[in-house]
Amino acid sequence: MTNPSHVRPHHRAAPLPATGCPVRLEPVRLDSEAVQGSLADLYEPWREEYGPVVPVELDGGVPAFLVIGHRTLREVCSQESLYSPDSRNWADLQAGRVPDDWPLLPQVAYQEGSTRFLSGPEHQRLRGVLASGLTQVEAASARRYTEWVADRLISRFAPKGRTEVVADYAAPLPLLVMLRLLGLPHETGEQLLPAIFRLLEGGPEAHRANEEISDIIGRLVVARRAKPDRDLISWLIHGPVDGGPALSDLEVRNLAWLTVMAGAGGTTGWIGNAIERLVCDEQVHTLFLAGKVTVAEIMNETHWSNPAVQNVMGRYPLREGRLGNYHVPKGALLVLGLAAANADPEVHVDDSGHTFTNESHLAFGAGPHECPTAAQRLAKIVGQTAVERFLARCRTPRLQDADAVQHGGSVIVRQLTRLAVTFGADTQAAVRPTASGTDALGESSRSSHYLFPPRMLTQLTSHLTD
Repeated sequence: MTNPSHVRPHHRAAPLPATGCPVRLEPVRLDSEAVQGSLADLYEPWREEYGPVVPVELDGGVPAFLVIGHRTLREVCSQESLYSPDSRNWADLQAGRVPDDWPLLPQVAYQEGSTRFLSGPEHQRLRGVLASGLTQVEAASARRYTEWVADRLISRFAPKGRTEVVADYAAPLPLLVMLRLLGLPHETGEQLLPAIFRLLEGGPEAHRANEEISDIIGRLVVARRAKPDRDLISWLIHGPVDGGPALSDLEVRNLAWLTVMAGAGGTTGWIGNAIERLVCDEQVHTLFLAGKVTVAEIMNETHWSNPAVQNVMGRYPLREGRLGNYHVPKGALLVLGLAAANADPEVHVDDSGHTFTNESHLAFGAGPHECPTAAQRLAKIVGQTAVERFLARCRTPRLQDADAVQHGGSVIVRQLTRLAVTFGADTQAAVRPTASGTDALGESSRSSHYLFPPRMLTQLTSHLTD
């Protein structure tokens, strides 16, 4: 890894005079190109030379500190009184030293009412109502609906015996489940998919796509405020809130949309990475065929070896202090290196070098902003069900050609952009409509699945009349 020719002097790392201090003071380059190669080749030399915290230069010459130590990252995430998630504390941004067109700015730009930037009671208020709502989701209902969506997606490509897993399956499936979680019918969710993908791709259509999405969610919020239903939007509006007033329409929209994007984006990467592991890693594939590891264990190991989200921005020290081998300035940008921290040699692995059953990974974050337990449960249901259904109907998947696996993304997401496979289709495993118009899952082909039980609606309407 070469050093950049230009280093901003106001953020030169200041090593402490102690054994094991880095030899170099200059930041190393961390950009989208760097994270496309071997992660071990990228992070381990930095860990050996710099320790648990690495001074880096991001795209556009923006300085930051990458936290790659497992223990150190947990400390940063758990101490919000020292390391704030509020980007208004970022000194370089407030001083105008960050370009207006910096590509990563949307990841850190403060948004009113977004839980990403809040801490303390404000954060607990919004997180509490979201967590209590997600707790209401019935596991069996979520699994049935995921199977329902999975079978319909698979039926589109199964007759051909080949597919591009990301575009045809891993990307749309979690989004459709998450949009149904909000309260949108399956058909509306399918109509919304193109706008979501245009937004994620950026470019000239992104702004219009964002308006389309905001309009649909906004109309749903208005409808559910007038009449609640068995969905997350209704719970965010009418559910009990601890420590403050009921959520505003803006807070509901922001919280709902953040939940969809975080849940669907992470689960898409998780599904794709797990299928890639099964297809490309002969040892893992053999263990799976021999019944020595389950899909759930392979997916857990994928959290360790190739988490969908590699790095998270950011935390901001509220005062100067020691972090790793450095005095880190007040208001510096800290990047949470989830993938690098998972690869920390201090973290326990089993004798085989794998981490199939160890769940102390950081794929769901850590500290007060860790993904709520109920959200983790839902992600596991959706991800595991999706992979299991794919393997049930697409037997012995194999790479289609030499260019079958491609990665893209940014320093935040090391994204699997292409996974082209061929397979033997099992048409008997498909869910077919019966004569009565319902499928083998007992649901109408025009799905009106609810992920929440009837008692939830009773609770919400009772709360309104009290």
